Amino acid sequence: MPKGDGAVRRAAARERREEEIEERKFKKAEEKRLIFGFNPLHLFFLLLFTLPTILGVVDYFFPFSKVPGGGYGSLDPAQAEWRMRLRAFYSEHNPGKVDEIPNLLRKYKGKERLLWRKLNKKYAPKDDD
Repeated sequence: MPKGDGAVRRAAARERREEEIEERKFKKAEEKRLIFGFNPLHLFFLLLFTLPTILGVVDYFFPFSKVPGGGYGSLDPAQAEWRMRLRAFYSEHNPGKVDEIPNLLRKYKGKERLLWRKLNKKYAPKDDD
């Protein structure tokens, strides 16, 4: 029995319906993979590239991370010299205060000689003559 015009139209309509059903299935599967309408991979890369910058800006205005070495004068040779002097001094006289050296250098930045005099005066050997 030869196919007529109606059979061709019915076959085309059936193909369209199958394509629509397949497209709906694809959209549903795609929607399940989305988070708030976004592809998780896109969100991951967005956060990967923007989060470090955002955290750096926030840390600049609201400091929440401490830089090792105090951050002040860590690259300055004079500060490095004072840090070594103070470390040697405190390791001899009061080893418990070695951890406070960065805070002291920050507090006495530019007035390290005054700090040195105060420490020598404080820890000077007492003469019991």
